[in-house]
Amino acid sequence: MLLYKRAPYYIIIHLFFGFIAAWIPLIGILALTYQITQYALDIRVFPIEFLVTPGNSLEHTSLKILEMAIGYISGLLVKRLI
Repeated sequence: MLLYKRAPYYIIIHLFFGFIAAWIPLIGILALTYQITQYALDIRVFPIEFLVTPGNSLEHTSLKILEMAIGYISGLLVKRLI
């Protein structure tokens, strides 16, 4: 189910940051802080488009954090295999 219409590259970026966080935990901490800050300020930031829009939701933020968590778990699995 698509909760929000968004460009697929943002999903890939969230997965990538989570994946890299398996090796560099600071990346995960910074990415999580970034997402929580957007939620707290009730804004959405689109860095590729150089755009900031008002309005954010817990549902949307949770989805982005879930994508990062999936990337992180994938990274841990790969890290364990190599």
